[in-house]
Amino acid sequence: MLASWVSQASFQPLGLTVAVAKDRAIESFMQVGDQFVLNVLEENNYNHLMKHFLKRFPPGADRFAGVRTRPATNTSPILGDALAYMECTVTSRMEMSDHWLVYSTVQDGKVSNPDGLTAVHHRKVGTYY
Repeated sequence: MLASWVSQASFQPLGLTVAVAKDRAIESFMQVGDQFVLNVLEENNYNHLMKHFLKRFPPGADRFAGVRTRPATNTSPILGDALAYMECTVTSRMEMSDHWLVYSTVQDGKVSNPDGLTAVHHRKVGTYY
């Protein structure tokens, strides 16, 4: 999924929160104990990935088909064009009105380009996505 809301939540252990809409299929894979990779996209090199992952995929489709990846230690895909990645484990969840706020701790990660800038995408309207 493309995450709109990701925020650092703690230093010790390093932790982050991700807001996941309740109606997203990925939500069922983000339960306490589940693992995932948060890929950080790079400014000037993210449009093709954003367009790819915003497409609607039929059930069971390989969402990574045609995208260069490699497996993380936790077997989740690391995007070949990612500026950085973090291997995460879901530690807790908090229910919000239409989203789950998923708190995860970071087990490992790497920055591929220390001089790169994190991609920023500003929405014209924040009431839907």
